[in-house]
Amino acid sequence: MKKLVIGISGNERILDEFSRDYVNNNYIECVESAGGIPIILPVTSEDDNIERYIGLVDAIILSGGHDMDPVHYGEELMPESEMPHRKRDYFDIKLIEYALKKDIPILGVCRGMQILNVYFKGSLYQDLKYNKDIYLKHIQDTLPGETVHRVSIDKSSVLSDILGDVVEVNSFHHQLVKDIGDGLKITGRAADGAVELIESVDEDRFIVGIQWHPEMMYAAGSEIMGEVFKLFYERAQMKSPD
Repeated sequence: MKKLVIGISGNERILDEFSRDYVNNNYIECVESAGGIPIILPVTSEDDNIERYIGLVDAIILSGGHDMDPVHYGEELMPESEMPHRKRDYFDIKLIEYALKKDIPILGVCRGMQILNVYFKGSLYQDLKYNKDIYLKHIQDTLPGETVHRVSIDKSSVLSDILGDVVEVNSFHHQLVKDIGDGLKITGRAADGAVELIESVDEDRFIVGIQWHPEMMYAAGSEIMGEVFKLFYERAQMKSPD
């Protein structure tokens, strides 16, 4: 079977007055370890280009990054929110739209999970402090592959056979899912109730959002997190016409 192409949504950062598109190398390592060919999808607001991107790939990973503009879920910026990167918001939203039309797997990581939820008409807490029940450490100041809290996994999750009932995870987020989007379900929570895993209710579609960073954990030696990317790749193979 031919190798599949996995698109990874790029991030954009201005350094030394130059704009750069990038993704962390850990995503690339995970795709290659699963058997795929990773390509970085540069941020653009050109619809035709975004549609062509999706035409070139067999699945997409929505990578982490900036806070999403809360206007997309009916709110204004609150004090703890970062200034949004509206061009990237538009880019990721269109990636999801075209990926759904093509019916290819989507894996959202951290921001990627949050934007998936908002795309399906869900909402976010703009900061951990706006949810009074949150008490665990969700923004760690340790090495990226280290784990800081546990997540309980629902048996209905497509990842339950890999992750088991409880899994130790890392954590690098200050926003989190509030209201779950239409057609999605919550399949993983931290002990304080923070939503850590969401999925499509349609079991024929691999649409999964993960709040922690499995790519960082895999880079630090977590075989379990490598299996997450292998399952994602296998589902892409099932959808591939070849």
